[in-house]
Amino acid sequence: MNASFTSTTHPAARRTLPGWTLVALAAAALQIGCASLPAPTEQMAVSTAAVASAERAGAVALAPAELALARDKLARANASMVEEKFERARMLAEAALVDARLAEAKARNAQAAQAATELRAGNRVLRQELERAAQ
Repeated sequence: MNASFTSTTHPAARRTLPGWTLVALAAAALQIGCASLPAPTEQMAVSTAAVASAERAGAVALAPAELALARDKLARANASMVEEKFERARMLAEAALVDARLAEAKARNAQAAQAATELRAGNRVLRQELERAAQ
């Protein structure tokens, strides 16, 4: 009995592809897969809405650096969409989302701190009025 497989002794041996062919097919599939990435339209919309929300929360005045970063990354993501560099656009849109959320959080934190300061000042005035009335 012959243990070696040759193209004449085993039918499956005739159907196998050489190693370089498999590598070429895998590389072609990878290129096709990368080229067909869908446009990240949902991520772009979410990031755009986050930037707008940060603006409405007062980030223009209270967190301008973070908002500027978010706007810049969103603009670069839009440019990448035009160039059909969808993976880059998705990454930039996600980064813009993070920066916009940070800007909004900082703005809301600054507003809360201001409200707390005003509340303490109001409490101080009330305390002084109560002390005067008690005398």
